Amino acid sequence: MTYHGSCQVDGDRFTATVSTKRHTDGRATVFGVEDELTLDIEGHCPGKIASYTATAQQVPGMILHGTLILTEQQPPARERTEPVPAFNPGKLPKLPKRSR
Repeated sequence: MTYHGSCQVDGDRFTATVSTKRHTDGRATVFGVEDELTLDIEGHCPGKIASYTATAQQVPGMILHGTLILTEQQPPARERTEPVPAFNPGKLPKLPKRSR
């Protein structure tokens, strides 16, 4: 499926219209076998989690409820500037002797 559309934001509320189009044969969407849909979406996003309700003009009476969670990429790890010391097993702590 391909998706395109627009979104309007007002505070923590949003509305969107998204058009979908099937580009290859595949499974049916949650709305059925429609190859092209226009979704009307309303929701709110008070932080990093958004909840929404969507309807498809082509499938009257069907409602889709969903949740979107923002994921953020972690910054890349810093590269070490000092060399990594060579492994020396002689520097490992010694276990106490056990009597048998």
